[in-house]
Amino acid sequence: MIYIICFSIALLLLLYIISYAGVVDYNIVLLCVVVAISNGGYYALSVSTNLEEAILGNTLSYVLGIFSPLLFFLIMCSICRLRIPNIAVSIMCAIQIFIYMTVCTCGKLDIFYKTIQFHQSEAGTYLTKTYGPMHTVYLISLAVYTVAGIVVAIYSISRKTVVSRTNVDIMLFVDLFTISVYANERLVKNTVELMPIAATITLIIILMTLIKISVYSPYNNPEIIDSEVSSSGYIVFSKRVKYMSSSEYAKVIFPEIAEWELEKPIPGDGGKFNTYLRPALTEFINNSKERTVSNVFRYKEQIFCYEIGKIRGSGRSIRGYYIRVFDVTNIPIIENK
Repeated sequence: MIYIICFSIALLLLLYIISYAGVVDYNIVLLCVVVAISNGGYYALSVSTNLEEAILGNTLSYVLGIFSPLLFFLIMCSICRLRIPNIAVSIMCAIQIFIYMTVCTCGKLDIFYKTIQFHQSEAGTYLTKTYGPMHTVYLISLAVYTVAGIVVAIYSISRKTVVSRTNVDIMLFVDLFTISVYANERLVKNTVELMPIAATITLIIILMTLIKISVYSPYNNPEIIDSEVSSSGYIVFSKRVKYMSSSEYAKVIFPEIAEWELEKPIPGDGGKFNTYLRPALTEFINNSKERTVSNVFRYKEQIFCYEIGKIRGSGRSIRGYYIRVFDVTNIPIIENK
Protein backbone atom coordinates (compact mmCIF):
# COMPACT_ATOMS: atom_id res chain seq x y z
CA MET A 1 0.00 0.00 0.00
CA ILE A 2 2.84 2.39 0.84
CA TYR A 3 4.28 1.99 -2.67
CA ILE A 4 1.04 2.95 -4.42
CA ILE A 5 0.73 5.99 -2.13
CA CYS A 6 4.27 7.10 -3.04
CA PHE A 7 3.51 6.45 -6.73
CA SER A 8 0.35 8.61 -6.53
CA ILE A 9 2.16 11.45 -4.74
CA ALA A 10 4.90 11.49 -7.40
CA LEU A 11 2.29 11.64 -10.17
CA LEU A 12 0.46 14.51 -8.44
CA LEU A 13 3.74 16.40 -8.06
CA LEU A 14 4.47 15.87 -11.75
CA LEU A 15 1.05 17.26 -12.70
CA TYR A 16 1.63 20.21 -10.38
CA ILE A 17 5.00 21.01 -11.95
CA ILE A 18 3.56 20.84 -15.46
CA SER A 19 0.83 23.31 -14.51
CA TYR A 20 3.12 25.57 -12.45
CA ALA A 21 4.77 27.91 -14.97
CA GLY A 22 7.26 29.29 -12.45
CA VAL A 23 9.36 26.09 -12.30
CA VAL A 24 11.38 26.02 -15.50
CA ASP A 25 14.16 23.55 -14.63
CA TYR A 26 13.39 20.49 -16.73
CA ASN A 27 15.54 18.36 -14.43
CA ILE A 28 12.91 18.51 -11.69
CA VAL A 29 10.30 17.35 -14.22
CA LEU A 30 12.53 14.42 -15.17
CA LEU A 31 13.14 13.67 -11.49
CA CYS A 32 9.37 13.50 -10.91
CA VAL A 33 9.03 11.07 -13.82
CA VAL A 34 11.91 8.95 -12.51
CA VAL A 35 10.47 8.79 -8.98
CA ALA A 36 6.99 7.95 -10.28
CA ILE A 37 8.26 5.14 -12.52
CA SER A 38 10.45 3.75 -9.77
CA ASN A 39 7.67 3.82 -7.17
CA GLY A 40 5.44 2.05 -9.66
CA GLY A 41 8.18 -0.53 -10.14
CA TYR A 42 8.43 -1.18 -6.40
CA TYR A 43 4.67 -1.68 -6.28
CA ALA A 44 4.72 -4.02 -9.29
CA LEU A 45 7.49 -6.06 -7.66
CA SER A 46 5.62 -6.38 -4.37
CA VAL A 47 2.45 -7.76 -6.02
CA SER A 48 4.13 -9.90 -8.69
CA THR A 49 3.15 -13.57 -8.84
CA ASN A 50 6.05 -15.02 -10.80
CA LEU A 51 9.72 -14.42 -11.54
CA GLU A 52 9.13 -12.64 -14.87
CA GLU A 53 6.77 -10.09 -13.31
CA ALA A 54 9.14 -9.58 -10.40
CA ILE A 55 12.10 -8.95 -12.72
CA LEU A 56 10.07 -6.36 -14.66
CA GLY A 57 9.08 -4.53 -11.47
CA ASN A 58 12.66 -4.70 -10.20
CA THR A 59 13.95 -3.29 -13.51
CA LEU A 60 11.55 -0.34 -13.25
CA SER A 61 12.61 0.31 -9.66
CA TYR A 62 16.24 0.75 -10.78
CA VAL A 63 15.24 3.86 -12.76
CA LEU A 64 15.54 5.74 -9.46
CA GLY A 65 18.99 4.55 -8.48
CA ILE A 66 20.49 5.07 -11.92
CA PHE A 67 19.01 8.38 -13.05
CA SER A 68 18.12 10.30 -9.87
CA PRO A 69 21.77 10.81 -8.75
CA LEU A 70 22.56 12.45 -12.11
CA LEU A 71 19.43 14.61 -12.00
CA PHE A 72 20.11 15.57 -8.39
CA PHE A 73 23.65 16.60 -9.33
CA LEU A 74 22.36 18.74 -12.23
CA ILE A 75 19.76 20.37 -9.98
CA MET A 76 22.48 21.06 -7.41
CA CYS A 77 24.63 22.71 -10.11
CA SER A 78 21.64 24.80 -11.23
CA ILE A 79 20.94 26.00 -7.68
CA CYS A 80 24.64 26.77 -7.19
CA ARG A 81 24.80 28.63 -10.53
CA LEU A 82 27.39 26.30 -12.04
CA ARG A 83 26.93 25.64 -15.74
CA ILE A 84 27.74 22.16 -17.05
CA PRO A 85 28.52 22.08 -20.81
CA ASN A 86 25.80 20.38 -22.84
CA ILE A 87 28.26 17.89 -24.29
CA ALA A 88 29.25 16.81 -20.77
CA VAL A 89 25.59 16.39 -19.78
CA SER A 90 24.98 14.32 -22.91
CA ILE A 91 27.92 12.04 -22.11
CA MET A 92 26.75 11.58 -18.51
CA CYS A 93 23.23 10.75 -19.68
CA ALA A 94 24.58 8.27 -22.24
CA ILE A 95 26.59 6.47 -19.55
CA GLN A 96 23.58 6.17 -17.23
CA ILE A 97 21.40 4.94 -20.10
CA PHE A 98 24.01 2.29 -20.88
CA ILE A 99 24.05 1.16 -17.25
CA TYR A 100 20.26 0.94 -17.27
CA MET A 101 20.36 -1.14 -20.45
CA THR A 102 22.45 -3.68 -18.55
CA VAL A 103 19.76 -3.73 -15.83
CA CYS A 104 17.28 -4.70 -18.54
CA THR A 105 19.33 -7.85 -19.19
CA CYS A 106 18.50 -9.28 -15.76
CA GLY A 107 17.18 -12.81 -16.16
CA LYS A 108 18.84 -13.15 -19.56
CA LEU A 109 22.51 -12.28 -19.00
CA ASP A 110 24.65 -12.35 -15.87
CA ILE A 111 26.35 -8.95 -16.29
CA PHE A 112 24.16 -7.14 -13.74
CA TYR A 113 22.75 -10.04 -11.71
CA LYS A 114 24.46 -13.41 -11.77
CA THR A 115 21.53 -15.20 -10.13
CA ILE A 116 17.96 -14.23 -9.19
CA GLN A 117 15.58 -16.11 -6.90
CA PHE A 118 11.87 -15.43 -6.44
CA HIS A 119 10.30 -15.33 -2.94
CA GLN A 120 6.92 -14.44 -1.49
CA SER A 121 6.07 -13.42 2.06
CA GLU A 122 3.26 -11.70 3.94
CA ALA A 123 4.90 -8.33 3.18
CA GLY A 124 4.92 -9.08 -0.56
CA THR A 125 7.19 -10.49 -3.22
CA TYR A 126 10.92 -9.98 -3.05
CA LEU A 127 14.03 -11.18 -4.88
CA THR A 128 17.35 -12.45 -3.66
CA LYS A 129 20.25 -12.08 -6.06
CA THR A 130 23.98 -12.19 -6.49
CA TYR A 131 25.56 -9.27 -8.28
CA GLY A 132 27.50 -9.10 -11.53
CA PRO A 133 30.21 -6.64 -12.64
CA MET A 134 27.82 -3.98 -13.97
CA HIS A 135 26.20 -3.70 -10.56
CA THR A 136 29.59 -2.56 -9.29
CA VAL A 137 29.68 0.04 -12.08
CA TYR A 138 26.22 1.17 -10.98
CA LEU A 139 27.43 1.63 -7.39
CA ILE A 140 30.47 3.58 -8.63
CA SER A 141 28.24 5.95 -10.62
CA LEU A 142 26.05 6.44 -7.54
CA ALA A 143 29.11 7.29 -5.43
CA VAL A 144 30.57 9.62 -8.07
CA TYR A 145 27.43 11.76 -8.38
CA THR A 146 26.93 11.83 -4.63
CA VAL A 147 30.48 13.03 -4.00
CA ALA A 148 30.28 15.48 -6.92
CA GLY A 149 27.09 17.00 -5.50
CA ILE A 150 28.69 17.40 -2.08
CA VAL A 151 31.80 19.01 -3.62
CA VAL A 152 29.65 21.47 -5.58
CA ALA A 153 27.70 22.34 -2.43
CA ILE A 154 30.81 22.88 -0.30
CA TYR A 155 32.40 25.00 -3.03
CA SER A 156 29.27 27.13 -3.33
CA ILE A 157 28.96 27.80 0.39
CA SER A 158 31.71 30.43 0.10
CA ARG A 159 29.81 32.23 -2.69
CA LYS A 160 27.23 33.73 -0.32
CA THR A 161 26.41 36.69 -2.59
CA VAL A 162 25.60 34.35 -5.50
CA VAL A 163 24.17 31.23 -3.85
CA SER A 164 21.81 30.97 -0.89
CA ARG A 165 23.44 29.12 2.01
CA THR A 166 19.99 27.93 3.08
CA ASN A 167 19.31 26.31 -0.29
CA VAL A 168 22.72 24.61 -0.30
CA ASP A 169 22.17 23.29 3.23
CA ILE A 170 18.79 21.88 2.23
CA MET A 171 20.25 20.10 -0.80
CA LEU A 172 23.11 18.71 1.28
CA PHE A 173 20.63 17.40 3.83
CA VAL A 174 18.56 15.77 1.11
CA ASP A 175 21.64 14.17 -0.42
CA LEU A 176 22.89 12.76 2.89
CA PHE A 177 19.37 11.67 3.89
CA THR A 178 18.92 9.66 0.70
CA ILE A 179 22.34 8.04 0.99
CA SER A 180 21.65 7.14 4.63
CA VAL A 181 18.40 5.42 3.70
CA TYR A 182 20.10 3.54 0.87
CA ALA A 183 22.94 2.43 3.16
CA ASN A 184 20.41 1.29 5.77
CA GLU A 185 18.65 -0.87 3.18
CA ARG A 186 21.95 -2.44 2.14
CA LEU A 187 22.89 -3.30 5.72
CA VAL A 188 19.50 -4.05 7.28
CA LYS A 189 16.93 -6.35 5.71
CA ASN A 190 13.61 -4.55 6.09
CA THR A 191 10.24 -6.05 5.18
CA VAL A 192 9.33 -2.79 3.41
CA GLU A 193 11.59 -0.97 0.96
CA LEU A 194 12.33 2.51 2.32
CA MET A 195 13.74 4.06 -0.87
CA PRO A 196 10.32 4.91 -2.40
CA ILE A 197 9.42 6.79 0.79
CA ALA A 198 12.79 8.56 0.93
CA ALA A 199 12.64 9.43 -2.79
CA THR A 200 9.15 10.90 -2.46
CA ILE A 201 10.12 13.00 0.59
CA THR A 202 13.27 14.14 -1.22
CA LEU A 203 11.24 15.11 -4.29
CA ILE A 204 8.88 17.24 -2.19
CA ILE A 205 11.76 19.06 -0.47
CA ILE A 206 13.62 19.75 -3.74
CA LEU A 207 10.43 20.95 -5.40
CA MET A 208 9.69 23.36 -2.54
CA THR A 209 13.24 24.72 -2.81
CA LEU A 210 13.01 25.25 -6.57
CA ILE A 211 9.62 26.93 -6.26
CA LYS A 212 11.06 29.37 -3.72
CA ILE A 213 13.98 30.15 -6.03
CA SER A 214 11.61 30.60 -8.96
CA VAL A 215 9.27 32.95 -7.08
CA TYR A 216 12.08 35.30 -6.10
CA SER A 217 14.08 35.08 -9.33
CA PRO A 218 13.92 38.06 -11.72
CA TYR A 219 14.55 35.63 -14.59
CA ASN A 220 11.73 33.15 -13.92
CA ASN A 221 9.10 35.21 -12.10
CA PRO A 222 6.14 35.56 -14.50
CA GLU A 223 5.02 38.88 -12.99
CA ILE A 224 8.43 40.45 -13.55
CA ILE A 225 8.69 39.01 -17.06
CA ASP A 226 5.19 40.19 -17.98
CA SER A 227 5.97 43.67 -16.64
CA GLU A 228 9.20 43.84 -18.65
CA VAL A 229 7.55 42.69 -21.89
CA SER A 230 4.55 45.00 -21.46
CA SER A 231 6.78 48.08 -20.91
CA SER A 232 9.20 47.32 -23.77
CA GLY A 233 8.72 46.52 -27.42
CA TYR A 234 10.42 43.30 -28.54
CA ILE A 235 10.85 42.32 -32.19
CA VAL A 236 12.54 39.02 -33.09
CA PHE A 237 14.10 38.03 -36.41
CA SER A 238 15.63 34.83 -37.71
CA LYS A 239 19.24 34.54 -38.82
CA ARG A 240 18.07 35.35 -42.36
CA VAL A 241 16.33 38.47 -41.00
CA LYS A 242 12.84 37.10 -41.38
CA TYR A 243 10.21 38.46 -39.01
CA MET A 244 9.43 35.81 -36.33
CA SER A 245 7.48 37.51 -33.53
CA SER A 246 6.92 40.70 -31.56
CA SER A 247 5.34 41.92 -28.33
CA GLU A 248 2.11 43.89 -28.27
CA TYR A 249 3.91 47.06 -27.15
CA ALA A 250 6.18 46.83 -30.22
CA LYS A 251 3.07 47.00 -32.40
CA VAL A 252 2.00 50.14 -30.55
CA ILE A 253 5.34 51.81 -31.32
CA PHE A 254 5.47 50.47 -34.88
CA PRO A 255 1.86 49.95 -36.08
CA GLU A 256 3.00 48.52 -39.43
CA ILE A 257 4.25 45.37 -37.66
CA ALA A 258 0.63 44.23 -37.35
CA GLU A 259 0.60 43.81 -41.15
CA TRP A 260 3.88 41.89 -41.38
CA GLU A 261 3.69 38.22 -42.35
CA LEU A 262 5.41 35.80 -40.02
CA GLU A 263 8.60 34.12 -41.27
CA LYS A 264 8.83 36.50 -44.21
CA PRO A 265 11.39 39.27 -44.93
CA ILE A 266 10.70 42.76 -43.58
CA PRO A 267 8.48 44.63 -46.05
CA GLY A 268 10.40 47.47 -47.70
CA ASP A 269 7.49 49.83 -48.31
CA GLY A 270 8.14 52.52 -45.72
CA GLY A 271 6.93 52.84 -42.16
CA LYS A 272 8.47 53.98 -38.92
CA PHE A 273 10.50 50.77 -38.45
CA ASN A 274 12.17 51.00 -41.86
CA THR A 275 12.96 54.65 -41.27
CA TYR A 276 14.46 54.47 -37.79
CA LEU A 277 15.55 50.90 -37.04
CA ARG A 278 16.12 48.94 -40.22
CA PRO A 279 19.39 50.74 -41.13
CA ALA A 280 20.71 50.14 -37.61
CA LEU A 281 19.71 46.47 -37.76
CA THR A 282 21.41 46.03 -41.14
CA GLU A 283 24.56 47.75 -39.90
CA PHE A 284 24.62 45.56 -36.77
CA ILE A 285 24.22 42.33 -38.76
CA ASN A 286 26.88 43.23 -41.34
CA ASN A 287 29.55 44.88 -39.22
CA SER A 288 29.08 44.55 -35.47
CA LYS A 289 31.18 42.08 -33.49
CA GLU A 290 29.54 43.16 -30.26
CA ARG A 291 26.86 41.10 -28.56
CA THR A 292 24.53 44.11 -28.37
CA VAL A 293 24.43 47.73 -29.49
CA SER A 294 22.13 50.49 -28.30
CA ASN A 295 21.14 53.99 -29.37
CA VAL A 296 18.17 56.35 -29.43
CA PHE A 297 15.90 57.88 -32.02
CA ARG A 298 13.36 60.71 -31.88
CA TYR A 299 9.87 60.57 -33.28
CA LYS A 300 7.89 63.80 -33.01
CA GLU A 301 7.92 64.66 -29.27
CA GLN A 302 9.00 61.22 -28.11
CA ILE A 303 12.44 59.73 -27.52
CA PHE A 304 12.94 55.99 -27.84
CA CYS A 305 15.92 53.92 -26.76
CA TYR A 306 16.63 50.70 -28.61
CA GLU A 307 18.91 47.71 -28.15
CA ILE A 308 19.84 45.29 -30.91
CA GLY A 309 21.26 41.93 -29.89
CA LYS A 310 22.06 38.43 -31.09
CA ILE A 311 20.11 35.30 -30.21
CA ARG A 312 22.47 32.38 -29.75
CA GLY A 313 21.81 28.65 -29.71
CA SER A 314 23.21 26.13 -27.27
CA GLY A 315 26.37 25.88 -29.37
CA ARG A 316 26.78 29.67 -29.20
CA SER A 317 26.04 29.95 -32.92
CA ILE A 318 23.85 32.88 -33.99
CA ARG A 319 20.21 31.82 -34.38
CA GLY A 320 18.69 35.23 -34.91
CA TYR A 321 18.41 38.82 -33.70
CA TYR A 322 16.18 40.83 -31.41
CA ILE A 323 15.36 44.50 -31.02
CA ARG A 324 14.17 45.95 -27.73
CA VAL A 325 12.58 49.42 -27.82
CA PHE A 326 11.26 51.50 -24.94
CA ASP A 327 10.09 55.07 -24.40
CA VAL A 328 12.60 57.26 -22.52
CA THR A 329 11.01 60.61 -23.26
CA ASN A 330 10.85 61.56 -19.59
CA ILE A 331 14.19 59.97 -18.65
CA PRO A 332 17.42 61.99 -18.97
CA ILE A 333 19.75 60.19 -21.42
CA ILE A 334 22.97 60.80 -23.29
CA GLU A 335 22.70 60.15 -27.03
CA ASN A 336 25.50 58.46 -28.95
CA LYS A 337 26.93 60.77 -31.59
